Amino acid sequence: MRKVELLFDTIRSPYDIAHIIQIAQSIDCVVYTAGKNSVPFNHHKVIGKIRSWNIKGDISEIHYNTFDEAVYDLKGMGKFLIGTSGNADTLFYQLDFPEEKNIVLVFGTEASGLNQSKQELMDIIVKLPMNESKVDFLTLPVAVSAMAYELYRQYNFSRRGY
Repeated sequence: MRKVELLFDTIRSPYDIAHIIQIAQSIDCVVYTAGKNSVPFNHHKVIGKIRSWNIKGDISEIHYNTFDEAVYDLKGMGKFLIGTSGNADTLFYQLDFPEEKNIVLVFGTEASGLNQSKQELMDIIVKLPMNESKVDFLTLPVAVSAMAYELYRQYNFSRRGY
């Protein structure tokens, strides 16, 4: 079974982190974080929220000091990095996922997403389809949920007729 892998650039909101942990635990995925200003997963506000939701199991992240360090390390391991941006031309659901490489979904900061220089480090940039006349952006936990569950489905269920 392939695992979904997620990389976050400087995630600061304990509430967003708690949501991401809930998603990660529900599909048993690997989470990478980057940035010196990222709030750690063991922050008391994060722990309080996830305990109130009765989330079980070890909750951890693999942390890198910088985003560039994370990208170069993951690419060095042969991983395919899919960056996210509301300005992308390619829709996430139109992407043919490479079978021969492990995929890492990459998300920028809660406030500004992946900037242009960070997007250039990705193998491809995608966006989720949405009615942009009614919604300007998706919050980080919403985008993570939609994309992580779709990748999980494709990894584990699409070939079984689900």
